[in-house]
Amino acid sequence: MTEYDPNFKDESGLLSVFLGLAVLVGMSALPATIGWVQLLG
Repeated sequence: MTEYDPNFKDESGLLSVFLGLAVLVGMSALPATIGWVQLLG
């Protein structure tokens, strides 16, 4: 943590954006999944 690497910062920023998109897709797909489970169940 003593050395500052801008490449690592870019990677972590990209990772947080990717995780944010994954959570957004997961949360938007959750009601559809529940609907399918109720429909098929």
